Amino acid sequence: MADEHAHAGSAEAAPRRGSGIMKLVKAIAFVSVIVLLEVAAATAILPSPEETRRIGEQLASTPGSSEGEDADGDGEPDEASHGEDEHAGPPTREVSLGDYHVVAFNPSTGASMNIDFELFGVVLAEEEAEFAERFLLHEKRMNEQVTIAIRGMQPADFTDPGLGLIKRVILEKVNRALGKTIVREAIFSEFSFIER
Repeated sequence: MADEHAHAGSAEAAPRRGSGIMKLVKAIAFVSVIVLLEVAAATAILPSPEETRRIGEQLASTPGSSEGEDADGDGEPDEASHGEDEHAGPPTREVSLGDYHVVAFNPSTGASMNIDFELFGVVLAEEEAEFAERFLLHEKRMNEQVTIAIRGMQPADFTDPGLGLIKRVILEKVNRALGKTIVREAIFSEFSFIER
């Protein structure tokens, strides 16, 4: 009789353990469905890379953004943009942001990259004095941020003829280091990249 009681007690315990596992499986399935729905909604809402590029180009061509870009968007000043134009923005000045020699090592490939360039920025003429003041205060921080940004780039980024991604990243880092969006465009001079 005691054996039957013990056997009956273990039979009752087994469904409880099984129902606990089923609750856990149901909870995991419910959470998984919610996560999948959120990912699907985010994917539907987020713009595609082409849309992002188009929006970026529209923002870059709006008044008050980087002045003097030519039609192919390489960021180099266009000779026609300096003439008398009814759409010409406020006058700008090019300011030196320093000479850089960056060596970066890629442990996955075992290669090192040597990047040399002189960096200039375009600022509004009326903000040139404020830029000079901020540059003197934050020059070391800005140099560090530019160096870190360059080291974080992939070799393919350096083969882009217009260096578009690098210019955007450096522009963001420079303005963050200066504490204000004062530099409107980044310009490279004598850019060289060697991978060994």
